[in-house]
Amino acid sequence: MHNWLKPGEELDIETARSEQLRARILSVIFFSTALMVVILSALLPHKLLATLSIPAFRQPVFMLLLSIGLYEGAISFLFLAFEKKRRRVPLFGRIANVTVEITLPGVGILLVGQSVHPVHALLSPMIALYFIFIIVSVLRLSAGLSLFTGVLAAAQYCALVLYVLSTSDTSSVDPVFASPLFYTSRCVLLLAAGAAAALITRLLRLRIAGMLRAAEEKRQVIQLFGQQVSEPVAAELLNHPEHAEGVLRTVTVLFLDIRDFTPLVGSRPPREVVSYLNTVFGTLIPIVERNNGIVNQFLGDGFMATFGAPVGNAAHASDAVNAALAMHSAVERLNAQGAIPFTRIGIGVHTGEAVTGNIGAAGRRQYSVTGSAVILASRIEQLNKSYNSSVLISGSTWSRIEHHSLFTESLGTALLKGCSDPVVIYKLA
Repeated sequence: MHNWLKPGEELDIETARSEQLRARILSVIFFSTALMVVILSALLPHKLLATLSIPAFRQPVFMLLLSIGLYEGAISFLFLAFEKKRRRVPLFGRIANVTVEITLPGVGILLVGQSVHPVHALLSPMIALYFIFIIVSVLRLSAGLSLFTGVLAAAQYCALVLYVLSTSDTSSVDPVFASPLFYTSRCVLLLAAGAAAALITRLLRLRIAGMLRAAEEKRQVIQLFGQQVSEPVAAELLNHPEHAEGVLRTVTVLFLDIRDFTPLVGSRPPREVVSYLNTVFGTLIPIVERNNGIVNQFLGDGFMATFGAPVGNAAHASDAVNAALAMHSAVERLNAQGAIPFTRIGIGVHTGEAVTGNIGAAGRRQYSVTGSAVILASRIEQLNKSYNSSVLISGSTWSRIEHHSLFTESLGTALLKGCSDPVVIYKLA
């Protein structure tokens, strides 16, 4: 039985997973940038570094980049914990994370401003950090948080511009750079970037939500359909529709019948009969499924099971024989425990070609296995009455299994109704 999650819960988990990816990407970016600062400082000529004023702010910028990388690494582990616990990340925590991240470029601008003219710091590459945080905010899968990231970045940068221009001596810089209007375009770009990220996030979230809904609907179909033909069959037919149209394949068919069922339950009340059948079938059907088989039909006091269809399985004959012996032992165990009235079963197993597919009318179809293999398996099961046996298999099945661990007794050949050639029969129990 699968523990399916609701679409909303899955979206929460996907959001935590995406947030973790976002933080991991940022961690790699800033660690790599910090490493580049070290490498460039070591490789570039000292005169070029001095011209660019890099030595003056190299250490504080390196420490800032390294700190951001460590912070994002810690955030990545935090979101991983939420993902593992399948919990929703609190909105307050996500907003706080946005606020901290958008504050970091401002800190970088102020650090650079301590080594060069503050106005030049406003024009430094540090502003690119705002755009990096806005771009990766798409992975938050929240249009509101992406827009908030852009608005906060624009507001903070505008505040820094006003602060720097009002507290610094701008007489030595180009008058264009001393005008607040010059920085308006950058603030507008930050706002536009936030709006664009919000739009992309909205579209992405709608796409993911649609995919999750489609997956949930498919799971519900599998679960509902699986109540009729088992979930493995439902999944196989949904994923490979050609199997439902009709396929000729070699399979192993097993028929099980409860011996003397009519006198066994004839005097019992209906509720007791249903309880008895549920106990027997509730024990035997899981054995079929554990051995890679499916129950195709219930026959009142028995059922038909198929091994090797619709899911292909090269060992279908061995699986069917193992299931037959395990079911025989299970019934004997139930008898010994007194869990059911004394019960005997008959099982017939045959391997051969059969046609598999959805059979029925337009409004009501059922996945079925039909053909001579099915008929022969049913006939072999009926031979248990003649041989006073519990498990019989055909020579076709016997030739496909390992015999060293089985006690088999050859019963010779039998001419079965509907079959022109004699069939070799082996007794297993």
